[in-house]
Amino acid sequence: METNSFLRFFIGCKRRFKRFSPEKIAGYQLKEAQRVVKFIVSKSVFFRELYRRVDLSAVWALPTVNKKVMMENLTTYNTVGLTKEELLAFTTRVEKEERYGERLKGFNVALSSGTSGNRGIVITSPAEEKYLQAAFFARFSFPRVLRMRWAFLLRITTPAFQVKKFGQQLTHFSLKLPLEVLRRRLESFQPNILSAPPSMLKILAREIQEERLSIQPKRVVSYAEVLEPEIKTELEEIFRTPIHQIYQASEGALGLTCKAGSLHINEDLVKLQLLNKDGTETPAGTPCFQSVVTDLHKTSQPIVRFELNDIITLSLEKCSCGSSFRVIEHIMGRADDMFWGERKDTNELQYIFPDYIRRAIIISSEHIEEYQAVQKSPTKVVVRVLLQRKEMKNEELAETLQKNIARVFNSYKCRTPRVEVRFEAPIKNRFSGKLIRIHRAFEV
Repeated sequence: METNSFLRFFIGCKRRFKRFSPEKIAGYQLKEAQRVVKFIVSKSVFFRELYRRVDLSAVWALPTVNKKVMMENLTTYNTVGLTKEELLAFTTRVEKEERYGERLKGFNVALSSGTSGNRGIVITSPAEEKYLQAAFFARFSFPRVLRMRWAFLLRITTPAFQVKKFGQQLTHFSLKLPLEVLRRRLESFQPNILSAPPSMLKILAREIQEERLSIQPKRVVSYAEVLEPEIKTELEEIFRTPIHQIYQASEGALGLTCKAGSLHINEDLVKLQLLNKDGTETPAGTPCFQSVVTDLHKTSQPIVRFELNDIITLSLEKCSCGSSFRVIEHIMGRADDMFWGERKDTNELQYIFPDYIRRAIIISSEHIEEYQAVQKSPTKVVVRVLLQRKEMKNEELAETLQKNIARVFNSYKCRTPRVEVRFEAPIKNRFSGKLIRIHRAFEV
């Protein structure tokens, strides 16, 4: 099998990205997905029962699963014989002791809280780690440097982020570090590749602007949080280099920016189905209502027709790099971030895409430094705003914000919510540590 060899998978990833037509991509995805399904039915009690009365060859119509279902059935879900009890005990201990490089029976096992706080487990076998590394090195657009100095800013670290060989250095910097310590260490390291969540990149960009930080990375990489278009533009102006993205979730390596600057779906690693509310395929240029992902190679913890929940818009244009791998134009957030209003005509709940709420806030003033909108109920929204200048007239801005958000709800024929504006810093998610600018705090 190709995934058993780093070199073969590396070469295969290069070839498929450059040469595969849409038809070859579809054929490859179907063949690999059918192979995975055949394997997991023989190894997993959960999937054997789930697929008992369905046509296994019709992979893209198989029943969906989600994080909640996976966690409830974790012992019978995985194919490597690990029990839910030992997985939870192991990850709880590792988090408490911060011993992230430790393995469970040879497997890389990590705790995932996501953004909702629902605990998840991610199991990765050594063979799966190897082919994922091969795919990354085949796809990532490395800058032309003789010696790489790559700074990873992450909450946790693993041995993969602490490498010093043949003059190449990969170094982890904890997001827990005080800013003055982080500045000092980054200046000492002088990374030519800098990667961090957008919220941290924005902090570092401000430090560069204010001449408190002197680094000049040749490549800047964003991950872990949604990179909003206006933030991307701002970061590119300050760092003076295009911002690349790694679209990675606990459900798989979903996308990576190419040398032309487009965020491509990793079509030979995952099959990403983008669906409308009625289950039909969402066309390019239109935000999907739901996304469903199938990992084409992973078998230790199968990801087959898994509800990813991200709101994605595909580009109408083919990338100038020449690849037929689909291009993501915009990740608008997760379905959990969609607002829901009460329809004036039917009293039913109506979804409101987060991008419109985001735009309603940023057009309210050019002096907004940071923001966050949290929908407490269909009729109440709390907006937190951090301004660049404290002497601004807060009352006028609060009124503008209320009007702009009301306009969005009215455009969806929904009742105007009560908008409470607080002039304070946004609050990061207490489970994941991520900054979620548009968030719904109630279940639909």
